[in-house]
Amino acid sequence: MSIAKPQSLSLVDTITAGYRAINRRPWAMLIPAGVSAYLWVGSPFLISTFGRLGSSVRMAIDLLGDTPQARQDLASRLLGGDVRLSLAWLNLVPVLAPPTLPHSAIMLRGPFQLLGAFALINALSLLWSSLFLTLLGVAVRGERFAPWLAVQRTIQLVTNLSIALLAILGMATVIAIPLVAISALLIACIPAASLPVVLAWYIACFWAYVYAGFMPEAILISHSGPLRSLRNSVNVVRHNLMGALGLLLLRLLIVSGLSVVWHQLAFSPLGVAIAIFGSAYVGSGLSAARLEFYRDQITRWGY
Repeated sequence: MSIAKPQSLSLVDTITAGYRAINRRPWAMLIPAGVSAYLWVGSPFLISTFGRLGSSVRMAIDLLGDTPQARQDLASRLLGGDVRLSLAWLNLVPVLAPPTLPHSAIMLRGPFQLLGAFALINALSLLWSSLFLTLLGVAVRGERFAPWLAVQRTIQLVTNLSIALLAILGMATVIAIPLVAISALLIACIPAASLPVVLAWYIACFWAYVYAGFMPEAILISHSGPLRSLRNSVNVVRHNLMGALGLLLLRLLIVSGLSVVWHQLAFSPLGVAIAIFGSAYVGSGLSAARLEFYRDQITRWGY
């Protein structure tokens, strides 16, 4: 006799549960609001077009671009835009980036400056992302907020995420080295293959992100270690691939669509404040929905 599994939440129910959690603990969205405010008022990081770093970027663009117009568009995006969010690989906090840059900027002229900025930004990103997810976990579970317990959980999340990322980086390096060599050899022999090779790498990275993307939720909800959190993340996606992809796609559509609205509102200081807090509320609810999705799946499948 088989035991019936509990009914899984629909996508709408998952999103609704996420926003219900944020409505119970609205102070959780103060972190994304604060990070967004920094992006709007802080000095952006730009890659200098005249330094060694800018020259290296232009050389890489010449190898990737098929036409002069494509190379020029790519150069304007890489060399003329704020790279703070591009460098924040470990950021899990939903933020609203400003549409225009202020006059004052911090110029990155060399590879060591870029490496230093990358290390600093990601260290801070890991810290505030862990705190944000910890607060969301309190909201999702409906717990009473305890500052000392939140600090302990944040430290645990930072530690486990760091170990998990190092383990993944090590495994990815071992797998990627021969594949990178093959890709480079293929591009050198057949220059026209550069775009398909880059596209193949993009697709591989996308699926790796999809299957490993619930590791923070696994550490937070299941109190899993680094390796078990990876296994739980893969199992969640494997058992409900369409739900995971649907949640990811819906989040992308909502954030992309509303970003236009937020930027239209940001024509005055009051409008900027409304846009920042509105974006923080929407993004926090969607992040809480990921926690609800993970919790629903582990309850359903029992791992």
